[in-house]
Amino acid sequence: MLVIPNQPKILLLPIGRLWNGEKSPDSRLSSFVELQKTEKGVLIKITSPLLLGNKTQNKEIDSSERLALFFVEESGQYLEVILSVDGRFSVSGFDQPGQKVADLNNFSFETNHQENEKGKVLNEIIIPFDLFPAELTALNAFLIVGSQILAYHPLSGSEPNLHQPATFPLAKIE
Repeated sequence: MLVIPNQPKILLLPIGRLWNGEKSPDSRLSSFVELQKTEKGVLIKITSPLLLGNKTQNKEIDSSERLALFFVEESGQYLEVILSVDGRFSVSGFDQPGQKVADLNNFSFETNHQENEKGKVLNEIIIPFDLFPAELTALNAFLIVGSQILAYHPLSGSEPNLHQPATFPLAKIE
């Protein structure tokens, strides 16, 4: 079982395999997600590659290079957090797979975005406890770059469908 620990400990999720568990043909896409419980909420910190030529402010976040994280509540409802490589974010609530019921982008989130000389991007966002699943039971993380989808934990099926919370690894918050 995955455990989101209290700060300063972290839960590290490597993202380097394709959505179906197969080896990625592009090792440059390897990314990492760090999760930890802080005084203000759950800190999500992502280290990912800066893919020059693909970074455009005009693209919709759903068509940009991004990391998508899913946090599943015991009831089956879940929170989707998307962080693009250019620093934008989207936070949404779902009642069931694919059924969005809450757009939480109007909330004031603490965020940080940095690009370093080694071609890496660091994105951080704190999800306040009142928006985070109180009874966390599962989670998963994905990197989407063009038609490539990489996953922390593989998905089932013949086509990639990220909204499969019943297949995500078990998790809890400390």
